[in-house]
Amino acid sequence: MKNSYEEALDQLETMKRENKNLQQEISDLTEQIGETGKSIHELEKAKKTVETEKSEIQTALEEAEGTLEHEEAKILRVQLELNQVKGEIDRKLAEKDEEMEQIKRNSQRVIDSMQSTLDAEVRSRNDALRVVKKKMEET
Repeated sequence: MKNSYEEALDQLETMKRENKNLQQEISDLTEQIGETGKSIHELEKAKKTVETEKSEIQTALEEAEGTLEHEEAKILRVQLELNQVKGEIDRKLAEKDEEMEQIKRNSQRVIDSMQSTLDAEVRSRNDALRVVKKKMEET
């Protein structure tokens, strides 16, 4: 009986130690759960902050893309206008070149006509001078 009593005391001590160890483990796990809960809360808060920042960045990106599209459209319009103006200038330059060529041809005709008239006048004078010289020599 004494032996059974001692065994029971040993088992009681063993159980008390195991109980104490289990209570410590429960306490540690409870503390970890609390810390994990805090970490989860902090992570959720950080996630919300990141989502807000993402939303703001997305909005800014969409605005920038809209502005870019608007500016590209303006550039396209300006390029079209520039091409139209260039076409008009090229056409006017071609017209002016044609006018200058026409003036040059007309001027050349006038010069040729005046040269012909001058040549005829010179021949007439030379002929007249020869006639006068002949008459002078005959006299």
